[in-house]
Amino acid sequence: MIWMWEARATPGRLTDLRDWAVAALGGRKGEVYLSRQPGGDLVVMILRLPDAAPTNVAAGPDTATTNEPATAPLPPPPDGLVAGTPHAWPFHQVHPAH
Repeated sequence: MIWMWEARATPGRLTDLRDWAVAALGGRKGEVYLSRQPGGDLVVMILRLPDAAPTNVAAGPDTATTNEPATAPLPPPPDGLVAGTPHAWPFHQVHPAH
């Protein structure tokens, strides 16, 4: 299972949100990306958990449905770092197959 997590940083807090995201990986395999945008800077995290499946997604990648917004297995960011609500999506890798 691969998770994509995205949040818009509170103005002036991009570095703090980036640092939180790196720490939130907690030694797990993943990457953190930054995107400077006119409407607000973004932090995107890719978290790779090949043996984990989210609790609100059906068993297979071809039948995945959600009953509620997906929640990545991450702690919530500290107050004041995020402008708006973070978003997360689970993905199943199909190519290259492993």
